[in-house]
Amino acid sequence: MKDKSRQKKLVEAQTSAEVNLFVDARKGLNRREFVRLSALLGAGVMGSLGLAACGDATATPAASATTAAPAATTAAASATTAASAASATTAASATTAAASATTAAGTAAATTAASATTAAAAAATTAAAGKAPSGTLTIAQGVDIESLDPYVTTSGASKGIMWTIFDRLVIKDIDFQIQPGLATSWKTLNPTTWELKLRQGVKFHNGEPFDANSVKFSFARFVDPAIKNGYASNLKPVTSVDIVDDYTVHVKTSAPFGDFIETLTGYVEMLPPKAAANTAEFLKTLPGTGPYKFVSWNANDKFVVEAAGPHWSGEPRIKQITFRPIPDGTARINELKSGGVDLITNVPALQVKSISNEPGIALSRAVNSGSIVLIPSFLNTEVFKKKEVRQAMNYAIDKEALIKVVLQGEAVPLESPYAKGIAGGYVQGLPPYKYDPEKAKSLLAAAGYPNGFKFSFKAPNGRYLQDKQIAEAIVGQLAKVGITAELETIEWSTYVQGIIGRKYELFFLSQGGAPVSVNAQTNWSSKVKGIAWQGYTNPQVDELIEKAGQTVDDKERNALYEQMNKLVWEDCPWIFLYNQQDIYAARPKVKNFKPTTAAVVQLDKTEVA
Repeated sequence: MKDKSRQKKLVEAQTSAEVNLFVDARKGLNRREFVRLSALLGAGVMGSLGLAACGDATATPAASATTAAPAATTAAASATTAASAASATTAASATTAAASATTAAGTAAATTAASATTAAAAAATTAAAGKAPSGTLTIAQGVDIESLDPYVTTSGASKGIMWTIFDRLVIKDIDFQIQPGLATSWKTLNPTTWELKLRQGVKFHNGEPFDANSVKFSFARFVDPAIKNGYASNLKPVTSVDIVDDYTVHVKTSAPFGDFIETLTGYVEMLPPKAAANTAEFLKTLPGTGPYKFVSWNANDKFVVEAAGPHWSGEPRIKQITFRPIPDGTARINELKSGGVDLITNVPALQVKSISNEPGIALSRAVNSGSIVLIPSFLNTEVFKKKEVRQAMNYAIDKEALIKVVLQGEAVPLESPYAKGIAGGYVQGLPPYKYDPEKAKSLLAAAGYPNGFKFSFKAPNGRYLQDKQIAEAIVGQLAKVGITAELETIEWSTYVQGIIGRKYELFFLSQGGAPVSVNAQTNWSSKVKGIAWQGYTNPQVDELIEKAGQTVDDKERNALYEQMNKLVWEDCPWIFLYNQQDIYAARPKVKNFKPTTAAVVQLDKTEVA
């Protein structure tokens, strides 16, 4: 089934003529500790955890009414820049007063942008004058890329690969700060029109020029139903992209789109219109404008890119990069030790101590901004439609024990639907869902399930830190309150298709991060029905999501999202677990690697000796 699904993606000709108008896509424990704690976690986890214990072989500046990046010089290609983003925020709404405020703020932003241009250009020139790319880097991740199409990929692991090849209009740097990408500056002309100035002199790997037509085509393809992009709804407010000149576009929206720039940092990779007009042909060569160009992909084996030559952000530092999917954590470690790979993700928590004693191996960590949760289906099951059942499951799972035992402390329990530090997402002081099996039983009885119930539980293996072992432990904990979870772990690309197809009763996933708008629409809006939506409907949540998305003032928008998150925390469309620590290990040849909070491998300054 997996091979057939992948083959279908690769050979299906999703030909698409050039589109001028938008298509609406609304749519290490010792033995004593192990014995003591296995009883707490349940029998389901004992097999995997026992082997591991014995040593088995994405700061988020939100877009405001007027936001301008420091303008890179747009007069000549030689003055390419890596400018730092500067934003001017003005309290505005879809009123005449908002338009006036926009004009004033735009003037101030333009002044700030102009003053930063010289320094930014100098920094880019220095980067471009660096040494030629050299050496090879092999990275082992837990999962393979789901598709060669950048608009079909969904995971951070896949995005890390795609973003070596494809640039976005706006990016986030290694420190998660908004920066110019192929757009050098941006501002609002009125509450429903954004102006983007584009970087000049950039070419795709096939020789096509990057210009305003590339932007118009890419936006149209992103929402084209033929592409089957699960995130097409992210651009729901956009009604048109108008070409002003070769390097200026006006993006018009049906209502104020406060998170437009934030949305662009994670979506709408720029594609060449001629090459990408025929998807089947495009997938053979994948021409982008990124620092690296596509070489080859052998499914479930390796994905290879190589330096593409001078890039607007500077010369690529590495000659060739290979991404290898290795789901088993121990196998990744063994490959690292033997020199088969140079950098690995998701180091198993139970083996951190042992690998840290390996000569030359360097560990690095970043708390993942995504929330590890269980997502129930409101479409495929009746039982999860009852709030008391969802609350009972939150009380039945001992998050502290999961973190202490299975993850060896490499996580923090969720106190809010989103992690600390996410504006509008994290709400301080919410009542905790502490482990309380008796309360869980009482809630189940009140819901009409005094003897519990049975359901199908799906989880990945290798995508997240010890995800399979965590899922097994959860099965054991739920059994203590009479709930029977029938667990199946599934290969990642097949797993994702099941989520998109809304086939599961309950599944394990990381959601959250920033921006809150995209994630809320993706999961909880019964109007948008995004890629991870499983039938949850709450009119109050719908209203707050819609209102916040049309609010351009940062403070007001975040306040609305906080209201939404208070409702969500109490209503429990998720079973809330934790934010994991992403753990990486690298061989001595890897220099200057820095992990991000977004679980995306970014190699901005990474080099190999």
